[in-house]
Amino acid sequence: MDGNPAFLGDNALPAEWATSRLGEAVNHAADDKARMVLTRDGKPVAAIVPIEDYETLEALEDTADERLAAEAFAAWEAAGKPRGIPMDEVARELGIDLSAL
Repeated sequence: MDGNPAFLGDNALPAEWATSRLGEAVNHAADDKARMVLTRDGKPVAAIVPIEDYETLEALEDTADERLAAEAFAAWEAAGKPRGIPMDEVARELGIDLSAL
């Protein structure tokens, strides 16, 4: 890097600076595993992170979604509600002829 304080201190970059030097910021994230926050008017608006950080975040989000779905399904069953509605019943209610499909 060129010693720009945005990369050295708090890793905050004005968004307009990053757009003119995006390749440099991406290389810094990829090669140095740096995390950079893009700012607009001094407020954080986005981030450039190493792909490993992104993949970890996605995996955590998937795990949280799976846990929430399992909890909702368990609550549904605990309330004595049926597991689902047969497709032919839904089709009939919507006026869909399944034999035509």
